[in-house]
Amino acid sequence: MKVAHVIVGGEVAGGQVICERIIEALRRQGDLAIVVSPTGGNFAERLMEKQIPVHLIPFRKTYHVQNAFRFARLLKQEQVDIVHTHAMVQVNVQARLGARLAAVPLISHMHLPNHFRNHRLIRAYQILLDNWTAQLCDELIAVSESTREALTAQGSAYRHAKIIYNGIDVDRCHHLKNRDSILKKLGLKPVHQIVGMVGRLCPVKGQKEFIQAAKEVSVQIPEAVFVLVGNDVERHGAYESQLRKVVSELGLNEKVIFTGYRSDALDLIHAFDVFVLPSKIEGLPVTILEAMALKKPVVATSVGGVPEIVVDEKTGLLVPPNDVLRLSQSILRLLRNPGEAMELGEEGYEYVKQKFSEKKMMEQILAIYEQVIKARNSNNGSSVGKF
Repeated sequence: MKVAHVIVGGEVAGGQVICERIIEALRRQGDLAIVVSPTGGNFAERLMEKQIPVHLIPFRKTYHVQNAFRFARLLKQEQVDIVHTHAMVQVNVQARLGARLAAVPLISHMHLPNHFRNHRLIRAYQILLDNWTAQLCDELIAVSESTREALTAQGSAYRHAKIIYNGIDVDRCHHLKNRDSILKKLGLKPVHQIVGMVGRLCPVKGQKEFIQAAKEVSVQIPEAVFVLVGNDVERHGAYESQLRKVVSELGLNEKVIFTGYRSDALDLIHAFDVFVLPSKIEGLPVTILEAMALKKPVVATSVGGVPEIVVDEKTGLLVPPNDVLRLSQSILRLLRNPGEAMELGEEGYEYVKQKFSEKKMMEQILAIYEQVIKARNSNNGSSVGKF
């Protein structure tokens, strides 16, 4: 079996991590995978270092039909058995069309609800194209109940999406660097209490609110420091500059650390005392699963699929999005009460281990692969979608 995964090859975010895990599982059982991306970047480079073939096709926001034909030709040349997309609207539409042109079974894996342009006519056009091409899919996957609900409100095809929660190999999180060595790399000392978040730098991830909350926390706990892990890929550094300006205006230059992209993000999370994710939009964030697998207490906003992982007051603390006061209060609560923080971390670890295992996720995905190939074979090789 050979699977073509379609995903953006830039920043390593949750969808990229899950895609990589699927490819690794396929290779372990002797199957093949290629990746098709509209861009290069950190993720594409990471895959190529592992000898995973990456093909660049410039799927554009203007929906160039020639890219669909180019993708179809690639699928035939590579003798691909399944197309598995992990992308958003613009890339998905063209990749779905290409898969149909090549008569290759098609799965779309929705890691987030779709987000469309604000312009009314462009938005309507995007929704029309996405809903139409969703009907061409053999299977649709949503990473959470919340994601499926949001997609179903957009188009009826998505009501058939199967929910497959993102999974994590808890054992993978046990072989990390010593915390003291990480502190040394960051220029910190054991006395520091580290509050951190991991994610691409962009407004929807809530870094600005994180920094604003840091101001109040640092006033009450002077030894607290705040670490932001991730790159500003979308705005090419402009948003990071805005964030640094906020840090300076709040007098937090000695308290806030921007690490940029880190391939050892898990090691950094291991060094955190509190993990924070103040997003405004989410699917089912892998970074929270990783933090919980490392037994870290979590403070997160109650958006998207987050409440399906973080059970408030049991496996972490939930706060409303954009509520800087509640965010700072929850961080302070955990820093001041290490016993409670440890208890939440332990509960979170057990919850992830039981409900969000990588093994379970892979079993469900491989079952879908077998199902769509069997359906194609029973239809004499024709593949016209299910919905």
